[in-house]
Amino acid sequence: MSQSLEAQLDVVMNTRHQRRRQLEAARADAQKAIDEEHAALVRAQSIFSTEIRGLIQTKIEQANRHLAARQEHWQFSEVSGYYRGPLCLGGSPCNPIAYELRAEGKAVADPLLIELAQDGTIEAYLVPLPPSEPLARTTRIGFGWQGVPLESFNAKSANDLVIRYLSAVSVRMPALLCGPH
Repeated sequence: MSQSLEAQLDVVMNTRHQRRRQLEAARADAQKAIDEEHAALVRAQSIFSTEIRGLIQTKIEQANRHLAARQEHWQFSEVSGYYRGPLCLGGSPCNPIAYELRAEGKAVADPLLIELAQDGTIEAYLVPLPPSEPLARTTRIGFGWQGVPLESFNAKSANDLVIRYLSAVSVRMPALLCGPH
């Protein structure tokens, strides 16, 4: 015996309502995942901008005190011009930290760019010059630094970063070692 028209209509309508509820639940789950991922990114950016910057700044200040006492009179100086923002080309989710090595107020080596990568690691590169346009792709040159997970970056990592940078620019620019300073 076949069902009545009314019963068939009820089945169709109930199925439609059930699919709509499933779709709404799937959308809610997707939005929750997006919100959680965004919150994690904001937390990581906050840690990078405060704790990691602080660790690096402490090591830079320590290095500057020591370098000032040497005959070269080198100094690390934080530089701007590498703003990339959260929607940047190339994958960096937040503003990087950049330092130049200076002698007598002039840059003597490629700047050091430190950034939080999308995978949550602290990456560092040499960069020739700041980009001329705000969203221009910054050229990055590896110098042997292996990325460190954000949660594992510590004072030892910051120390290693400063030493590796100075070693790399000394190798890349041998005139630094033989210059008139």
